[in-house]
Amino acid sequence: MPELTPFQRITLQVQAQVPLVRAMEAALGKERAHQLVREALDQANRAMVAQRGSLLDIPTLAAEFAGFGAGIRYEFETLEQTDSLLRNQVNHCDYAEFMEQIGARDLGELLICDGDYAMADELGLRLERSKTCMNGDGHCDFCYHVKQKP
Repeated sequence: MPELTPFQRITLQVQAQVPLVRAMEAALGKERAHQLVREALDQANRAMVAQRGSLLDIPTLAAEFAGFGAGIRYEFETLEQTDSLLRNQVNHCDYAEFMEQIGARDLGELLICDGDYAMADELGLRLERSKTCMNGDGHCDFCYHVKQKP
């Protein structure tokens, strides 16, 4: 069986998660449900990336960022790259279109985008982002910084 692309893996997971989140929203209220989902997803994402066993440097991050869009329309440009910083702007993201198609765009940041913060942190990076395609901003502004070692 061929390995799934990131898009296939994530969209399969999200399709299973949406009805669970909707049920949690109905039972607990949107704010509490989203808090619990975010905590659980962050814990799972941290565990997944911790299996790498190493922190991520900027050249490796740049290569992996490009691979995230394998097999889909994922248009981005690198605005700045140094040894300690990577600033990318995503101008089109099929993840947002997918969430729209399944009627759950309002859950897109929760189930897809916001996981980036915990994963970056676990990999020794700090992510700053103020805009997302998912939120209708027209682009995502990713800025990863290598965290200073204590």
